[in-house]
Amino acid sequence: MPLDINSNDMKKLVIIAVATASAILLLCSCFYFSGDKNKLNANDLVRYYYKVHNGYSGFSREYEIVYADSIVTATVRDCNFLIDSCDVYTASDVPRETMVEIGEMLIKAKVQNWESSYTNPDVFDGDSWSIDVKFGKDLIWSGGYMAWPDDDPTHEINKIIYNLCKPQKEESKQ
Repeated sequence: MPLDINSNDMKKLVIIAVATASAILLLCSCFYFSGDKNKLNANDLVRYYYKVHNGYSGFSREYEIVYADSIVTATVRDCNFLIDSCDVYTASDVPRETMVEIGEMLIKAKVQNWESSYTNPDVFDGDSWSIDVKFGKDLIWSGGYMAWPDDDPTHEINKIIYNLCKPQKEESKQ
């Protein structure tokens, strides 16, 4: 059943989405790091999770790679909250070296020194994002709305994860 939304309702939805994203960023603007910021080890990366959400379209994509029980699993989730659907694509035969490579990219970008929140107050209909990574027992979180840290490697990392899951995505359409 198609939604009957006029332009005033759409503006209200966009404002609500932006306000919600901003509130979430403020509430979650925690930057927890319990270890020595200068001693991250790429071999200790056990989780990378990145989510980007476009409040205007209702579309979000999540990228995750996890090392648990000696297995590396990559996952991509494509979701649309306007139509309440989510497609999930997973690869569970990922080489451990891929996880280490991602850890090296994050360390090179000094993810442990990122601000807890990046915001561009001049944009009202853009993307919000969040990242949390775990090196051993140390959790690092950051997020933003239409603003990112300098030398942000997440686009490259997300492409690696997407390409790991891509064959399974194509197979699932056949």
